[in-house]
Amino acid sequence: MIKNYFKIAWRNLMRNKIFSFINIFGLSVGFTCCLLISGFLYSELSYDKFPVDSKDIYRVELNVANKDFYSAVDMAVGPGMKTAYPEVQGFSRLINWKNVFVKYANNQFKEPAIAAVDPDFLQLFSIPVQQGNINTVLKEPNSIVLSEAAAFKYFGKENPMGKLLEINSNTGNPYKVTGIIGKLPGKLHFDFDMFVSLDDHGAHTWSNIGTYTYLKLKPQTDAKKLETKFPELVARYVVPEVQHDMGVSLAEAQKSVNSFIFYLKPLSKIHLYSENKDELETNGSIKYVYIFAALAIFILLLAVVNFTNLSTATSVKRSKEVGIRKVMGSEKKQLIGQFLTESVILTSLAFICSLLFVFLALPYFNDLSGKHLEFGMFLSVKALIPELLFVCIVGILAGIYPAFFLSSFNIISILKGKNNVALKGRPVLRSSLVVFQFAVSISLIICTIVVYQQLHYMQNKELGFDKTQVMVLNDTYLLGKDQDAFKQQLLQDSRVVSATLSRDLP
Repeated sequence: MIKNYFKIAWRNLMRNKIFSFINIFGLSVGFTCCLLISGFLYSELSYDKFPVDSKDIYRVELNVANKDFYSAVDMAVGPGMKTAYPEVQGFSRLINWKNVFVKYANNQFKEPAIAAVDPDFLQLFSIPVQQGNINTVLKEPNSIVLSEAAAFKYFGKENPMGKLLEINSNTGNPYKVTGIIGKLPGKLHFDFDMFVSLDDHGAHTWSNIGTYTYLKLKPQTDAKKLETKFPELVARYVVPEVQHDMGVSLAEAQKSVNSFIFYLKPLSKIHLYSENKDELETNGSIKYVYIFAALAIFILLLAVVNFTNLSTATSVKRSKEVGIRKVMGSEKKQLIGQFLTESVILTSLAFICSLLFVFLALPYFNDLSGKHLEFGMFLSVKALIPELLFVCIVGILAGIYPAFFLSSFNIISILKGKNNVALKGRPVLRSSLVVFQFAVSISLIICTIVVYQQLHYMQNKELGFDKTQVMVLNDTYLLGKDQDAFKQQLLQDSRVVSATLSRDLP
């Protein structure tokens, strides 16, 4: 019986090539959009999942007067919390060195960021070490661990282990390469090619920011309950610092207990739920996840509704087939099975075409989204099983209404040629689907136009100065005391109207 369903379904598809092409193409476009958006969503939801015991890792963040939120705290916070609370199993810190120059022999590069970290940082985040001992690679002062890409950039095919790198023109001791890290098994909310040992001999204060501090709590620890104990640390350590640094009275400094609030953010929520300005990298947003998920659902619904409408619109051509089959003894459930089989075959062909479209569109989608999705992820066993299940469900949902609609024709009216009687009464559901299809399409078009206009406004808004005539020269700090002399030299050039120095771009 099943074999016969497939044979008849294939004959009908070949007999109605234009109808089949329109349905397959429409569904494949819907599948393509869903697959690409699903890849994006999977990437966004997979951050910080692979570290061992990731559910017990939290980042200490700072809330100042419920107005300013910081992802980094001060150097003493991590060890202070470890000492004060038995619930804290361990801690590790990171300081982000931005735009530093690294040199080996004749190779010198400007690195956008280097992480100075505690010795156990790599273990805490389960970062794989290919060369060197993960427990000791960052224990010695002036140690540096490189990624494979960074090692090749500086040393080529040489063995990098034990080699010395100069950082910022060797303003201190050179850094010895003690380890090489391999490819990460997943994504983290930071991305560094170099990790250096953190100098822990500086001033240990509580009231500044700049150190990203991570705590590993003991299993089953209630993070919210632990947060309620943090004000006592503020009173003990932050208040005296505020009183000393600001030169205020003790009573005035004690107000910081209520305005200087440490809190914990779960590692798994940093990428999508943190909107702090001092993040290590630009984060995603859970709002975008919801928006794109809804967009994928609506696009797929449009494709399914289009399939349903086309199937019912061409029902007249199938009416005689249904009548003859009923005369020959076919039962209603057999006819439903036949039409559902055709629907599943169509959706399966559409899915195969969508994989081809994904392969062709993926490079452009990666450029647009800033992701690095690989085509292989859509063909992995982990992905194929839910994809095939999804195709079957979509095929059944898309075909169930046409199947019941076609199998319910009045056999006597059909055989007498009275198709208008057999199909009388425009089905309410079909009319509703048409209205839904147009409503969603128009809504998406309007949203697209609004977003385009907003982007165009932001990109072309007058800023009050001619930005095309403003040039930025980076790294002038390397001139040291000669920065002002360099500025005056620029002003002597007739082509330069004015010049100024700035620590950062506004």
